[in-house]
Amino acid sequence: MQEFIVGKRADIPDGKAIAVEAGRRAIAVFRSGEAFFAVANACPHKGASLCEGEFLKDSKVVRCPWHHWNWSLDTGELDADPRQKLRRYEIAVDGDDVILRI
Repeated sequence: MQEFIVGKRADIPDGKAIAVEAGRRAIAVFRSGEAFFAVANACPHKGASLCEGEFLKDSKVVRCPWHHWNWSLDTGELDADPRQKLRRYEIAVDGDDVILRI
């Protein structure tokens, strides 16, 4: 397993997302309160950058900016078809560091 420090907690405002590179992977990191979520930063449908989509913080859903598909950050599932999933990654917080584990 590899670990990447993707930033400090303050670098990711509550209700927002950032795009990071981890090795050769493009990852979107979202924050909802004290919870952090990491998913592949490309919608599986047509490749739109998910960190540019609408983040529905309270329901922990990201909406694709191109076609408005809703993806659960808790499960990675597409709301319209749970068989389709985003690739999710583990996030840990150590002090102020937000750490992505791949």
